[in-house]
Amino acid sequence: MRREIQIKLAEVLIAFSMILIFTGIGLDLNNNKVLDPITDTHVIGAVDSEDVNVTTTETELPTEEEVPTTPSIPSTSSGESSNTTVSTPQVTNPQPTQPTQPSTPQQSQNTYTPPSIEETNNTLRNNIQNTYGITVKYGAETNGYTVAGLATIMLSDANRINELLNQLNYNLSLYPQGIFNETKQGGYTLTFYLIKRYSQNNVTGITDSSTKNVVISLATDYSFADSIHHEIYHYLEKYMYYKGANYTIWNSLNPLDFIYGKTNTALSYTSGNNIYASFVNDYAQADEYEDRASTFEYLMAQSEASCLTTGTTIWKKSKYMCEQIDAVFQTVSPAVTEYWERYVYN
Repeated sequence: MRREIQIKLAEVLIAFSMILIFTGIGLDLNNNKVLDPITDTHVIGAVDSEDVNVTTTETELPTEEEVPTTPSIPSTSSGESSNTTVSTPQVTNPQPTQPTQPSTPQQSQNTYTPPSIEETNNTLRNNIQNTYGITVKYGAETNGYTVAGLATIMLSDANRINELLNQLNYNLSLYPQGIFNETKQGGYTLTFYLIKRYSQNNVTGITDSSTKNVVISLATDYSFADSIHHEIYHYLEKYMYYKGANYTIWNSLNPLDFIYGKTNTALSYTSGNNIYASFVNDYAQADEYEDRASTFEYLMAQSEASCLTTGTTIWKKSKYMCEQIDAVFQTVSPAVTEYWERYVYN
């Protein structure tokens, strides 16, 4: 009987030793397994410096004097965190206190600060971009811009920029709603560069349509509204040609012996207010594209020029242009008299 007890005790000790051995091995195995924080981390996408988006704010942090003395409620807005540490005061041997008169609320030191002219301009620019689906750049954003071999001088006067943005907003509102989004959806984007002037003083505006990302730069030292509509027509026509438009009979509306590039002031309306002139001005005789852009400029003018009298050559050119625009744009309906058509269909 005694021997049997010794045997069972030995079996228990052997079993216990085996448990310790396997436990030790397990601990060693776990200690030898190291998680590589690089290779074992799931990374979505590639990291590239050009793809890093940094959102900043111009709001300044409060100074020590401006920090509230009472605990503030941490913000729950997404992406925001509070740096304010709220400590709970410790109370030792609290004693009953006598009721006190309510204190007069401290007058808030926060006062309304109106937005700066730069902030106002940026808000206005954003509204224009969101409304019309275009991009507007000015100031330092245009610094160093060159086009057609010409340098540009940037516009830095914030008050002048504000004036121009308001003019741009108004003049864009004269076009059918959605027309610029239509060209954008069709693959032709539009960006306005508001500059002071070009290195060549007589240049008022340039439409760079060498790619589908069209850039209109405007020398704002000149008549701004006229330049807007002249250059916008170049942009619209570029899209129209892309969609298959073609002014096949345009040249037949000119005098039989006329050749673009040779200016004849007698044929220009501005030279003698001849309502039967073939061109609105001398510049329209440069080529057929400038002819149509210059004519469109007159169609968008606030007052009607007599050369747009029904039956004149310039009226016929204008009517032809209106028909081509109607045929291309879905946002332009023949049943609706658009702003540029009001002198044609009167």
